[in-house]
Amino acid sequence: MICKKCGSECPDGNIFCEACGAELDAPVLPDNIDDKGRVKKQGKPKKEARPKKEKKQHTPEEKAALGKKIKAAVICLVLIAVVVIIVLVSQLFSASDGYNAAQKIPVGRNVAYAESETGLTFTEKSVNGMINNMTDFDYICISDKTTKVSGSEQPRWVILLTVGDDDLISAVEYYDFTQLKLNWKGRKMAEMLDQNSLEYGMSIKNVNKKLGLKPYYIKRTVSNDSTYCYRYYFTDPEQGYDRSYNYYVEFSDVEMAVKNVSYREINYAATILSAGDAAPAAAADSDPEALGGESAEESTDENAETEETSEE
Repeated sequence: MICKKCGSECPDGNIFCEACGAELDAPVLPDNIDDKGRVKKQGKPKKEARPKKEKKQHTPEEKAALGKKIKAAVICLVLIAVVVIIVLVSQLFSASDGYNAAQKIPVGRNVAYAESETGLTFTEKSVNGMINNMTDFDYICISDKTTKVSGSEQPRWVILLTVGDDDLISAVEYYDFTQLKLNWKGRKMAEMLDQNSLEYGMSIKNVNKKLGLKPYYIKRTVSNDSTYCYRYYFTDPEQGYDRSYNYYVEFSDVEMAVKNVSYREINYAATILSAGDAAPAAAADSDPEALGGESAEESTDENAETEETSEE
């Protein structure tokens, strides 16, 4: 670098002339060098903007065809949704149809009147042999829809009528087999239910809520009292196996409030469908062995006899 004042040659980078002390002109730095002599960072090269694609203009015919396709797709989705809803609703209310019909049948009237009130047709026998042998009845009506109970196809509901010598209905029984479709033993509970599980005077609605169960068997008699049977099971912690019970709740005629509670253990899978055999009012008249079960009292007596024999 040459000093403009004295003409002396000065080393590059000096700010003042070593000979005369005059200020030297600052050197002109390349564009890529900063004031401190460092190489500047190079920025990313700017990308060239892509030319926008021109939006395809559809002809009126193409727009009409596209609109028809969209409309058809929407209609298909709506139809599928409607079919699914219908199936779900039919499954939900198929059992309640039988329940509502059974509730309409008055005890003390003849079968013809019951048919006119419900729109159902009652016959003396069913095409289902297991139902015919399940319990005694005079007339029967079964659902035309089925459900599986322990692998066998059974009607979703059954209504049985018992008729007296005067040809008037003396008892109406209703079975809802959809309550047993997951397990013939009923719904699993954490522990055993007993008479103290419910309070006397409770309504049907509160009983169902308290138990967390729905009845699978209902019986009304000439007294117009109603017996509701709930099927459940629990795992016995001492025995280590499942024990299934029919839990009976008797409701009074006028207030439809709990007036009596009883229960009976189911010892044999052949009682899958039957409830009347173990009902408090029918227990004494039924044949437990024919229905594949035994009463709690009989079981206790047999165990006692076995123990006495062993001691001898």
